[in-house]
Amino acid sequence: MDRFTGISGLLTRKRQLPVFALLIPVLFMLTGCSSYVQRIVTRSLSRIGDPIDPAPRMITTPILPNTDLAVSWVGHATVLIQIQDKIFITDPFFTGSIGMVVKRYIQPGLDPSLLTRVDFTLISHIHFDHFSYGSIEMLPKNGTLVIPLGALRYTPNFGFKAIRELKAWEVIEEDGVRITAVPVQHFSGRYGLDNAWMTDFGYTGYVIEYRGYAVFFAGDTGYHSELFKEIGRRFEIDLAIVPIAPGSSSGLGSRVHTSPLGALAVFKDVGATYMLPMHYRTMAYGSDSNLAEPIERLREVAADEGMLDSIVDLEIGEQRVLY
Repeated sequence: MDRFTGISGLLTRKRQLPVFALLIPVLFMLTGCSSYVQRIVTRSLSRIGDPIDPAPRMITTPILPNTDLAVSWVGHATVLIQIQDKIFITDPFFTGSIGMVVKRYIQPGLDPSLLTRVDFTLISHIHFDHFSYGSIEMLPKNGTLVIPLGALRYTPNFGFKAIRELKAWEVIEEDGVRITAVPVQHFSGRYGLDNAWMTDFGYTGYVIEYRGYAVFFAGDTGYHSELFKEIGRRFEIDLAIVPIAPGSSSGLGSRVHTSPLGALAVFKDVGATYMLPMHYRTMAYGSDSNLAEPIERLREVAADEGMLDSIVDLEIGEQRVLY
């Protein structure tokens, strides 16, 4: 047989993994190895029959004419970026759930069938909510798939024009586009056990440069002052796309996730002109009692610091032209 249907409920082709590997997330959830995971699963199962809410807005014209820099928040960590004639998408997530267990609360703000091309698809790390096989299958494959070091073994043959696996500070240049993998602070692994040997690779941020514009996509990260200050020293960033959840809305966040205050610190460290907050509202992670709390807290602290005009505060499905 040439296909497996695993716990992700997604189809992989050619580069297949053993069935037992696909069952590891379920085993971890059921054996009580993580109260955090238990809370996620319990909350998701409690609403298994509930409908998924529609996106507040829908992106109807994903590729705009005569635009220097436009950005659209599809939901979660999925952001559509247009820099003039080039189209980029980050961590595409269009399916209704993660691993058939963790259900999304809000539909994606873009129908991927509207995309006629994507020049670069960027994957920050291999967790199910950031490297969604079923979601990638929905995208056009006429561009390049960019993945972090260590992710190639987890990457099915989707049919992209090219796949580029990058380590920290490695650069690719293609048709005038320059993409640099930049270090962030997170963790990797896909099936639970594999994060034991993927401690310092398998996750990344990216800086995209094209025709005088630069966009930093942090992926999933905790706060690390020196890492982000170094990014700020090396690049002149127009837009920083930074996660603001999950976890506490006080302090800078956890080691692996920035809070709203931590995200604002990242924004200041990299020296960007604008910040787009993401990675909230779409999913519930077990500790989130109010899915809108992260953005409400970010608005509050940004206003206190006189930075509210620098926040690109988008609804899911909203598009904004910055330049």
